Amino acid sequence: MVDRRRVGIFGGTFDPPHRGHSIVAAEVMEALELDRLLWVPAAVPPHKQGRRVTPAELRRRMVAAAIANHPGFELCDLELKRDGVSYTVDTLRRLRSAHPGWSLFLIVGADLLEGFARWKDPDAISRMAQLVAITRDATSIPPGGAVRAGVRIVPVTPVDISSSEIRRRVAGGKAVSTMVAAHIMSIIESERLYRTSRPHGQGRRGR
Repeated sequence: MVDRRRVGIFGGTFDPPHRGHSIVAAEVMEALELDRLLWVPAAVPPHKQGRRVTPAELRRRMVAAAIANHPGFELCDLELKRDGVSYTVDTLRRLRSAHPGWSLFLIVGADLLEGFARWKDPDAISRMAQLVAITRDATSIPPGGAVRAGVRIVPVTPVDISSSEIRRRVAGGKAVSTMVAAHIMSIIESERLYRTSRPHGQGRRGR
């Protein structure tokens, strides 16, 4: 029997994953009536090449911790296992080949729509998955974004949290307990992440 599930693809660096990610993921899953939502941490995002990123295995652990209590969320580490830059089209091809019956929904921030035409093989992406743009307010949709053919716009709760702000606060010795779940905070503390005294890498490939 062919697996006909509706599956969302929620990608990002997740350095670290935070409460805002979890809220958005849950709301999108409900809005799209998805059977499953794949969290896909990237190894080397095309737009972040050259930036120091936490090692892949540590980000994998943090994502696993972030989704542990939600039965509809699942970790997909295809990009962490694949060498080189993490192109979305390559991930979609792998998923489509392994699960031809799935209906795929690629979830991106509305601000990325403007540059979508410059992604690697955007036409192939559009053929393999429904493009879903999440927006926290109408002004976050770039000109022409809301009317792009084939794009579904999903409004989500505004959450003023970012991974970059968490990293800055940790580096400055400030509290982030309201921004990340306790089990993720435990990993950050035990591994001394985002502190300038602990170099990332240590022989592992990061994103």
